[in-house]
Amino acid sequence: MSDASEHGGNLQAATKCFGLPHNGWQDLSTGISPWGYPVNNVPDDVWQNLPVNSEPLLHAAQKFYGVDKNYILPLPGSQAAISSLPRLLPAARVALPSCGYHEHEYHWTNAGHIPVFYTTMDELLRLTENGAVEHAVVINPNNPTGQIFGCDILQKVYHKIAGVLLVDEAFMDWQPENTMAAFVATLPRLIVLRSVGKFFGLAGIRLGFVLSANGKVEQIKAAFEPWAVNGPAMWVAERALTDFAWQKMQRRRIDKVYQTLKHILQNFIRPLERSVTLVGTGLFVSLAGDSNLLGALHKALALRGIYTRWGYQCAPSATAYLRIGLPPDDGVRLQAALHGIREQWEQQY
Repeated sequence: MSDASEHGGNLQAATKCFGLPHNGWQDLSTGISPWGYPVNNVPDDVWQNLPVNSEPLLHAAQKFYGVDKNYILPLPGSQAAISSLPRLLPAARVALPSCGYHEHEYHWTNAGHIPVFYTTMDELLRLTENGAVEHAVVINPNNPTGQIFGCDILQKVYHKIAGVLLVDEAFMDWQPENTMAAFVATLPRLIVLRSVGKFFGLAGIRLGFVLSANGKVEQIKAAFEPWAVNGPAMWVAERALTDFAWQKMQRRRIDKVYQTLKHILQNFIRPLERSVTLVGTGLFVSLAGDSNLLGALHKALALRGIYTRWGYQCAPSATAYLRIGLPPDDGVRLQAALHGIREQWEQQY
C-alpha cells in the first residue's frame, strides 16, 4: 500500500524541524499565488443560508473554462476528485508520471490499480500504443517538473486507451492555452481537474472543478454529502471566475515575478560545479539535480526563514527537485539568503 504524501505549507512542521525564525517564515513551499483574489463584503445571507443554489457558480465556471455547465462539477478542492475517482473504476493498469503530485499514485494504488510509470510523453505514448495500460493520468503542467503537454499529444493518448484519461490542470490557469477543457464534450472518457486555489490565491476556500461528460462524474458527486462546497466559497469563486480584468492583471504579475525568481535562482546555481537546472511553470520554479546539494540548500534556506518544498526524488533518474514558489517581495529576502548561503559554502568548501 502506498504511503500518504506530505505537502507544502506546513509551517508547523517546519518550525518543529528548524525552529522559529526570528523574523518569521517566508513560505515559498506551496505553489499558491501570494496574491489572492480580494474578498470584501460577503453578504450575511451567504454565511447564514445553506448553499442550495449552485447555478451562479456554474455559469461563472462555464464562462471561465469554456465548458457547458452540464459538464462541470464543483467539489471541495480538486483533491476530492483525485481521491474518489480511482475507487469508482475497476482495478486496472494505470499510467502515472514517475515524478509528480504524489496523491495520484497514492489513491490509484490504494484503490487496487496497478501503476505503470512513465517519465516522458514518448514513454506514455509507447505504453498506450502497446496496450500496456487501460487508464492514464497526466499532470499538466507537471508539478514539480513544469513539463507541459499539448492537446494534440493528449488526444493521441486518449484514443489509444480504453479507459479514463485524467488530466490534472491545477496549475493551468497561468497559461490556459494548453487546457483540454474544450474537448470534454466530445471525449467522454476524458476527465479534467481544475483548481481555484493556485492561480487565484484562494486555497483556503477549498474549491475545484471536475470537467467531464463521463458518467463517473455523477458517481463522484454522489460520493459527497449535500452542501459539499460551502456558500462563501461559491460566492467568492463566482466573482473571481468572472473578473477578467483582475485575471489579466494577475497573469502579468505572476509572469513578472516568475521571471525575477528564475533570474535570482539562475545566478545562484551558475557557479555550482554539480549540474543543477531550472524548470517551472508560472507559480513555481524547481531546481532539478543532485539530491545532496538540493537537500542542503533546502535546509540552509529554512535556517534563514525561507521554507521551500523538498521531497521530490524521482525514479528512474534519481533526479531530485526543490520547488520554490513566488516570493511576494520580488525575491528580496530570497536573494539575500542565497547570497549568505553562497558565502558560507565558499568558506566551507
